[in-house]
Amino acid sequence: MAILLQCLAAGLFGVAVVLLLFAAMRLVQKTTGMGASATLTSMRRTEMRQRALHSSLVFRFTLPIVAALAGTVNRLGLEPLRQYVREPYIRAGYPGGLDDDELVATGALLSVLFTIGIGFLSASFFGVALVWLALLGVPLGFMAVVAHLKSAAREREVEIMRAMPYALDLLVLMLRSGTSLRIALGRVIDDYQGHALGIELGQVIAEIDVGSPRTEAFRKMADRLKIPDITSLVDAIVQSEELGWPLADTLERLADRINAERVLNAQATAGAAGVYVMLPSTLVLMSAVLLLFAPFIVRYLVTGTLVD
Repeated sequence: MAILLQCLAAGLFGVAVVLLLFAAMRLVQKTTGMGASATLTSMRRTEMRQRALHSSLVFRFTLPIVAALAGTVNRLGLEPLRQYVREPYIRAGYPGGLDDDELVATGALLSVLFTIGIGFLSASFFGVALVWLALLGVPLGFMAVVAHLKSAAREREVEIMRAMPYALDLLVLMLRSGTSLRIALGRVIDDYQGHALGIELGQVIAEIDVGSPRTEAFRKMADRLKIPDITSLVDAIVQSEELGWPLADTLERLADRINAERVLNAQATAGAAGVYVMLPSTLVLMSAVLLLFAPFIVRYLVTGTLVD
């Protein structure tokens, strides 16, 4: 009986440790936004492809296979799959510089690998009768690609939102000093080189330089990112262009609102800390009580009394 109580206490303590680690991980993710994006992204697919080829041996090895499969994907059509992976891929910043057919081919390649792996495990552990479970690998391949892209898109969004207040303050300062929007954006791009926000604004400037209307270039950025605060920034710039409103005042109000939202999010994260640690703390207390009073409980269950 004493061994059982000790095992129960140890189990409760182990569960408490796991929950505490999970709570700490969730709090860190909310505070840091799942970490800064380690891969610099660019809307130019060729540039991204060259970066991936130089930085990843696995990418150099698998790219010829993916490119060969892309031809088959193109002939088959598969437009629903292209639509399924296109939006998260754009929001993630085109990592790897793959085109739509190559991206679908990557999902198909992963589907084959998942199918083989699940089929082998099913046959090994459950017998040949359940080898049909390997068919689960077909959707899992594409789901894995989209899940990875959505995760990268969230990291990129956090990276952009972190830089937004400071970029807006810089724009406001330069606009109030009489600088044009084009020069002010150039200064922000110089200060945020290699950063997701600087890359996106650099894409806007590049499109303007090749003849695209300014409002259209900004609208394309908002459509790519689908971030509400970026959409608000683009709306402010477009309305200033079309209606002649003072852009500096609008951007200053937007920066104040974003800063206020960041403070509220920080307070909400701090308040959630108590909820996350409540259950693990209770389990730790229960395990400690069991360890302390286990001899008395065993004695009572065996002899019917708490004393000798």
